[in-house]
Amino acid sequence: MSKLYNTWLGYFLFGICVFSSSLNAKETIHVAAASNFKTVLQTLLQDSPIPGIQVKISAASSGVLYSQIVHGAPFDVFLSADDVRPQALIKEGFASQSSLITYALGELAVWQPNANKVNNKVAIANPRFSPYGQASEFYANANLKKPINYVYGNNITQAFQFVQSGNASVGVVAVSTLKMAFNNSQDPQYLSYKLIPPSEYPEIIQQGVIIKSSKKLASAQKLMDFLMTSGTQLKLVELGYRTKDSNASK
Repeated sequence: MSKLYNTWLGYFLFGICVFSSSLNAKETIHVAAASNFKTVLQTLLQDSPIPGIQVKISAASSGVLYSQIVHGAPFDVFLSADDVRPQALIKEGFASQSSLITYALGELAVWQPNANKVNNKVAIANPRFSPYGQASEFYANANLKKPINYVYGNNITQAFQFVQSGNASVGVVAVSTLKMAFNNSQDPQYLSYKLIPPSEYPEIIQQGVIIKSSKKLASAQKLMDFLMTSGTQLKLVELGYRTKDSNASK
């Protein structure tokens, strides 16, 4: 009798462990995010707002991420810094039209943290791969003193790092990057920037799509839904973006 009791007790405890593990298990989705959005997305997800889902982020320029997806990289979601590449993925059959969202509108600033240090170098993201780079180049060519000695970052984050390190005295960078840097350090140098009016550069429409080959479509959709909630959209405005709603209200 004692042996039978112990056997059933063992099965019972094992069942509880399995049930508990299944409750605590999280499904991981892999997100390809434009470099300007990596730390912002990490901030948005800090308090685990999507139960049961863990988000793994790979960040690079939108052009590089697009190329990786086309060549089979196993991403579930693509959050681009433009509207061209997500829509190209839809046309090419890699992404679903129904999943397309415009999650943010990017903002640019001229950042020169040390007015006494001038080395005639202007840091921008490489326009070949980065939508922020294309918008930055358009603004700089029309508004900055010529000739311009460009220093190209692989993405908008690296352009910011060139100015931060002193390799370039001026940069056209993402407002979100400056705000995240200030939030993390409280260093006032990250607030000494000139906000560029959106009318002075091509609109940076940041769109996202779910990749059709994903095996985690439901979880991917939950992330997209989270990004479009009113609370998240308001937070994005605080973190250095405009949104379609905030744009319409102006």
